[in-house]
Amino acid sequence: MLIENAVDFIENANIGIHTVSPEGIIKYANEHELKVLGYTEEEYVGHHVSEFQFDKSCLEQMMSKLAKFEPFSNFPAMVCGKHKMKYILYSSSVYVENGEFVHTRCFGNEVSENVYQACKVDYKKSLTNRID
Repeated sequence: MLIENAVDFIENANIGIHTVSPEGIIKYANEHELKVLGYTEEEYVGHHVSEFQFDKSCLEQMMSKLAKFEPFSNFPAMVCGKHKMKYILYSSSVYVENGEFVHTRCFGNEVSENVYQACKVDYKKSLTNRID
């Protein structure tokens, strides 16, 4: 049971949390996400996610999964922080209302480049070993 205020819980979580519209516009980011990436709310919220993703094919894969309402976990991404490249593992799902994609529910953890590279290899293996 959640005792504290849910908004306070999200805003002060020690994990990056953001939401993205179906069109790719960042609708919300908590303080941790902004701090890790080095942006102010004005520099980040309201902008298209493509402005911050270094690898556009990575972004296309994530958005393609979400467009099909497919959640994912620990998806490795290189993100352009304000002052330097950041390596983030994203987990995301779609908030659906009346069958419509309203926004993503995205959580991100900053990791080292070595962890990012290992996760990237593991993710590619999971795609080749996948049985539909």
